[in-house]
Amino acid sequence: MFKAIIFDVDGVLVDSMRFHADAWAEAFREAGISIKREDIYEIEGGNNRGIVTKIFEKVGKTPETEDFESISRRKQEILDLGLLKPFEGMVGCLKELNKSFHLAMVSGSSRLVVGTVIENFFSDIFEVVVTGSDVENGKPSPEPYLKGVEKLSLLEEECMVVENAPMGIEAAKAAGLYCVAVASTLGPERLQHADLVFENHAALFEYLKSLVPD
Repeated sequence: MFKAIIFDVDGVLVDSMRFHADAWAEAFREAGISIKREDIYEIEGGNNRGIVTKIFEKVGKTPETEDFESISRRKQEILDLGLLKPFEGMVGCLKELNKSFHLAMVSGSSRLVVGTVIENFFSDIFEVVVTGSDVENGKPSPEPYLKGVEKLSLLEEECMVVENAPMGIEAAKAAGLYCVAVASTLGPERLQHADLVFENHAALFEYLKSLVPD
């Protein structure tokens, strides 16, 4: 039986991925690299360093040391955190789950972004938080989820992950965790490595609420 549910943030808790993707696209454009939203959706979940590395690889370039800092900083400057909102029904669902489960948050986003999201919408809900700033290797490495499990002081088989991106699913499965996914940015066919895939948040909420003991 699960004792904890670990949530990814962007695309799972908050409807934010298009804003992140557009900010990344502008930051890379200023650095001379042209990308689309979908390029970010495909590698969503990685921390800033991982995203810069993968985009440079995609266009056949090698980032310089200063690229990691400058492009990540510019993306942060462009991103309007005021645009980020929880998916409808998310806060109510979490409060219901919080009565029966330990809740954790594991995100590839920076400590600043995650901290703002928690402060604005999810205060007093999550007992464990791991951000992209807290790990050396972001998703698809299992490190973020393993760190989350360690901070929960639970076994892997006692924890379930909720994801929405291929790299996040890969990270969760590599950490030995049961993983469900919601198709909020990519189609369900791109998420088939998850143990269960839901087409939308309404279906996800129905499933999560079914886990709460009577």
